[in-house]
Amino acid sequence: MGAGSQATGSNSVALGQGSIADRDNSVSVGSDGGERNVTNVANGWHDTDAVNFRQLREVARYAYSGIAAATALAMIPDVDAGKTFSIGVGTGGYLGYQAVAVGASARLGQNLKVRVGAGISAASTTWGAGASYSW
Repeated sequence: MGAGSQATGSNSVALGQGSIADRDNSVSVGSDGGERNVTNVANGWHDTDAVNFRQLREVARYAYSGIAAATALAMIPDVDAGKTFSIGVGTGGYLGYQAVAVGASARLGQNLKVRVGAGISAASTTWGAGASYSW
């Protein structure tokens, strides 16, 4: 649809002047060098729906905040050699998102050590726990 548009792919649609749909089962709104924006896209809800930029930014916010929180957790120092228990804090950032974390580690014997912590950012909370046995 549109002057000079071409839909050469099987079951394809070309929308707008000069648009080219040369792949099977595709919808094109432009061409190489003649790209266009698709505007007023509703939120996608189903697996095969398109997402809009607002939804994509929200996913990025959670991902970047989670990376910042994981970094903050990693920055909490471990219990020192010869000590039994420690508590600590850490901070982290990623692409403009910041987080803080709190954690504790304990040496429960000569060979056993445990560690727990939680990271908190504007978008999410992360947590972790672990144990190690050494010999």
